[in-house]
Amino acid sequence: MALIDGFTPHAATFDLAILAATISILLGGILLGVGMGLRVSRLRIFGQEELAQGIISAAMVGGIIAFSATLDVATLSLVPSSGLPACPISRLIAASPFGYYECQLEALSTSFSSMSSSLSQSSIITGFAATIVLSSGAVAVQPLFALEEASRSLSSESSAANSVASLAYLEFSLADMVRVSAVAIFLPIGLLLRAFFATRKLGAAIMAISVSCFMVYPLLFLHTFPISKSVSVSTQASGASESFNKKFEPLPFIPSNETSAAQETISGLSRADFGGSVQSLISSSASANSLAAADLFVFPLLALVASAVAAFELYAIFSVRVFLPYFGAV
Repeated sequence: MALIDGFTPHAATFDLAILAATISILLGGILLGVGMGLRVSRLRIFGQEELAQGIISAAMVGGIIAFSATLDVATLSLVPSSGLPACPISRLIAASPFGYYECQLEALSTSFSSMSSSLSQSSIITGFAATIVLSSGAVAVQPLFALEEASRSLSSESSAANSVASLAYLEFSLADMVRVSAVAIFLPIGLLLRAFFATRKLGAAIMAISVSCFMVYPLLFLHTFPISKSVSVSTQASGASESFNKKFEPLPFIPSNETSAAQETISGLSRADFGGSVQSLISSSASANSLAAADLFVFPLLALVASAVAAFELYAIFSVRVFLPYFGAV
């Protein structure tokens, strides 16, 4: 079942829940009437509660739709209308809070995947430079031997960037699943279960979790992602790495076992500030990986805490027991 932009769902997604509420009202009315007619207090009270809960469940359908529409209006100005990163998959839904969240995750995954690939090649080039040997008679030296550690550092940053890209894609996939199913599937199921006595608390819990995940969780990111620099820093690091690779990609094909060629190579690397370029790559990639930790660990944890608190409060509202006035005089 499709969703329109924002939080407000199509009314068709609640047809099953409305039907369940109607059945609950009819069943409660029948039990109430039979209990009053036969003067069976337990049956009357049970029918009274079922009637009340059916009415409340029906009212919740309209209440949630109205709340969703109000939240749409309230958050519309918070969603940035420009300056979005490259997110071809999420571009069409980026005008909504959850769509904006998905767009940023998609951009993170793409950017860090590119950075990981570029850094891996930079690590190979740097590692080769560290193996260049200059021989003079019985003496052989490796003037760039220290770059072995730099090569390992680049390899580590490449692995870290790949992990960031994988985690961002995982969070993107989970977010897309929640966006598609929370309100369209699980919320109506919760309303359906809440309409009946035996599954009332379970239905209320499902409703609370669905509303909290879909309507509360993405709101924090409307503030955090506009001030986050992880995508731009990773893009800059990736560009610097690609420039480095393009400049030094012939290096592994130079015959370093020939002393004259090796000396010329070392001289060329010194003039090009090869070591400084490598250190710059390590610094920029490490910064990007560190910034991504806030986007993919810290802020999601804070959003989950806020969502859990909201879900607990919503559960208390959705699961409340409601009794109609005593009908003994009727």
